[in-house]
Amino acid sequence: MTKVAREATMSRKKKQYCFEDYVDKANRARTVEGLFKVFVDTVGQHGIDRAIFSLSTDHDDIDAPVKLGLIHNYPKDWMAYYLEKGFDRIDPVLIHAARTVGMFQWKELPRYLDLRKKQRLCLNLGQEAGLHNGLGILMRGPCNQTAGIALATSEKKDAFDGNVDLLSAYCHHYYAAYKRLKKRSAGPEPNLFLTVRERDILLLAARNKSDAMIARALNMSIHTVDSHMRKIFRKLETNNRTMAIVKAITLGLIHP
Repeated sequence: MTKVAREATMSRKKKQYCFEDYVDKANRARTVEGLFKVFVDTVGQHGIDRAIFSLSTDHDDIDAPVKLGLIHNYPKDWMAYYLEKGFDRIDPVLIHAARTVGMFQWKELPRYLDLRKKQRLCLNLGQEAGLHNGLGILMRGPCNQTAGIALATSEKKDAFDGNVDLLSAYCHHYYAAYKRLKKRSAGPEPNLFLTVRERDILLLAARNKSDAMIARALNMSIHTVDSHMRKIFRKLETNNRTMAIVKAITLGLIHP
C-alpha cells in the first residue's frame, strides 16, 4: 500500500471513529442540556465554538412550536438585539437555509441572494458580536418538519478544519437525538427494525456508495435499490439518506 493510500485509510478510520464516538456520548445524554454540551464539545474539536439550534416548523410529535434559538451558546446581548430589531424576519442565513440542501457557509450568501441593506447589516453586526466563519444547515423530518443549526467561531481567524460532511452528520444526529429525548416522556420508543437486505443497503450507503455501486455489490437492479431505500425512509420517518443513516446508527440498527 502506498503512503497516500495509507494516509487516506487512516483518515477514513479517524472520521468514522470521531462520528461513532460522538454518537455513543450523545446517546448517553439524559437531558437536552447534556446533549447540547456533547454536540458543542464535539464540533469544538473541528474548530467551531458557537452553535444555535432552532425549530423552524411546529413539531407536534414532541409538542414543540416554532422556536428560534431553542438552545444555543451565542452571545446573549446579540440574541436580544437580533430579536428586538426583527432580524429573524429578514436573516439571509434563515432564508437561504430553507432553499438549499446540505450545509453552506455564510460568506457564500451574496452569490445566491441579492442582499438588502438590512440583511447586510444583520450579517455585519453578527460578526461584530463575535460570530465569524458561519455555517448553516436545515434538517428535514417527517410531515414537512424542519429544524436548523447554525455554527460559527468566536475568533476571526478561521480554525474550522473544513470537514463539512462530518459536521453535517453531527447536526443530523443532534436533531434526531433531541427529538428522541423530548419524546421519552410520551411513551416507549417505536419498535423499528430493518430487513437483512435493508441493512445491507444502508450499510453500503453509509460508506458513500452510490445506488449503482450498491446494485453491483448486492447483485440487484438500481430500481430495486431505490425501492428498498424508499421503504427504509418510511420505516425511519426520514426523507433523505443522511438522516436515515444517522437515525439507523442512533437506534443501533446498523453498525458501519
